Amino acid sequence: MKPPIWLWFLLPLLALLWSAREVALGFAQYQRARAEVRALERQAEALAKALPQALAEAPVQERELPFLYEALLRLAEREGLTLKGLVPGQAEAVGEVRSWRVELGLEGPYPGVLAFLDRLPEAGKPLWVERYRLEPAEGTRGERLALDLVLRVLAP
Repeated sequence: MKPPIWLWFLLPLLALLWSAREVALGFAQYQRARAEVRALERQAEALAKALPQALAEAPVQERELPFLYEALLRLAEREGLTLKGLVPGQAEAVGEVRSWRVELGLEGPYPGVLAFLDRLPEAGKPLWVERYRLEPAEGTRGERLALDLVLRVLAP
C-alpha cells in the first residue's frame, strides 16, 4: 500500500515546524541573556560612578587600626582559628591610593577557614586581599589548614 501524497508534505512540514520552534526558543534565550548583560553593565557603571566617592569616604586612620586588628582576631577566634602571626605595616601607595598593609597568619579547620574568608567583609573596614597562601598545616594530614593573608586597608 502506497502512503497518501499529503503525508509526503506533512512530514517535512513537521520537521520544519520543529526546527522553527527550536530557533525561536534559542532566540528567546539569547534575548534573556542580552537583557542580563545589559543589567550587569548598568550595575558595573553605577559601581564605577560610586567608587570615587567610596574611596574618598573610606580611609582608615592610623588610630583606628588597633580596632580593626581586634575585629579580625575576634572573627578568627569565633571561627575556631588560631593566630600564628599578625604583622602590621606602614601606609604605602598602591596605584593612586594609599593603604595599610597587614600580614595575618591563621591555622584552623577547613570550615573555619572558609567561614573566616566569607565573613572578612564584616570587619567593617574597606579591606582587600592582596595575596594569600592556603595549605595543609604542618604535621596534620590536611585536617587543619594554614592560611597566610596579606590584606590592604584603605589609608588617608
